[in-house]
Amino acid sequence: MGLEDVLAKARTELSPGNLGLETNVQVKVVRPILRSLGWDDADSSHLRAEFKTEYGRVDEALLDEFGSPLVFVEAKKQGHLKDATRHYKALRQIFRYARYREVPILLLTDGETWDFYLRRAPGPPAERRFLRLTLTKPVDIEQAASDLRTYLSRDAMLQGDSLRAARARLKRETARGKRRRDIAAAWQRLLEAGDKSLRSLIADRVEREVGQRPPAAELTDFLREQGALVLLDGEPTPTSLRPYTYDELFPDDLPRTDYTRDELEHLSAEEMSDVVEWWADGWGWTSPQSPIRHRMIQARSLNSYWLRSALTTVGRLSPTRSVKLPRNTTMSRRISKPCAWQSFDNSRSVCRSIQAGEASMTS
Repeated sequence: MGLEDVLAKARTELSPGNLGLETNVQVKVVRPILRSLGWDDADSSHLRAEFKTEYGRVDEALLDEFGSPLVFVEAKKQGHLKDATRHYKALRQIFRYARYREVPILLLTDGETWDFYLRRAPGPPAERRFLRLTLTKPVDIEQAASDLRTYLSRDAMLQGDSLRAARARLKRETARGKRRRDIAAAWQRLLEAGDKSLRSLIADRVEREVGQRPPAAELTDFLREQGALVLLDGEPTPTSLRPYTYDELFPDDLPRTDYTRDELEHLSAEEMSDVVEWWADGWGWTSPQSPIRHRMIQARSLNSYWLRSALTTVGRLSPTRSVKLPRNTTMSRRISKPCAWQSFDNSRSVCRSIQAGEASMTS
């Protein structure tokens, strides 16, 4: 059966929308497509399921002739990636699996959506997607098959052609995305300013169609109401302006151990969570044998925002739960309002202060 036929069958399997288990997506959609691309799922030198990494087991690893992974494939139940929050968590998951692995391409799929990412590229992970295929949309199956052969066939992967093509495509997509965001920003400014030429165009059209010219003030108000920038579908959210690039803050996607106070204050909530989780792994906070799992972090050198992230990572406290503290501590009884930063040299000193903490948490 050719790849086009396999894709048509996969679309049929997906059309009822009831592949509610990851296993169903793997067996009925992902594996048949991989087989058509030259990956023999019965041969462990081609494909290895539940491939072990330092951060858990990725669903499937496609291997080169030496047994090194060329592609990590992480499958989710059908429709899982439609939700932005779940998509973001899944993206973090697959990049975490690849953190210490020299795997060039990552594939995240729920059967319907196939998102391809470069493991190494400038910018945060969301900006490294070079291809998205949606098998349930009325797309050209021949074009989808062509893209899959280019970026995922075993022969192209082994020869390095897939990686070269992916890098070239990401470069084009990045430039295209920037142009589209520039256009959207210019459009937003025109709307917010109630541009005179736009007002005239709309007024003329309304007058031709209904025979009455709307007042200029009403047109201006209408345009300003439309001025909120709507992000273009399928493109990553532009990162907020800050004096540091993602690659400076996360070299090779790894949190640093020497952030300055200002750098930490510019991290997003998701980035802060990554930092805290990485520190926790590095210093053993999450080990069942670690006493820090049953302690509270002293607050003198940390603000409550960081503290909430740390405690949530440890898994003992949600951001809204109460904290019971010894009488001799000065920390507030509920962590809800940020307090001023106190200076500290680097994150290692923070970790040492955490490990020395004596406060306790309620269960």
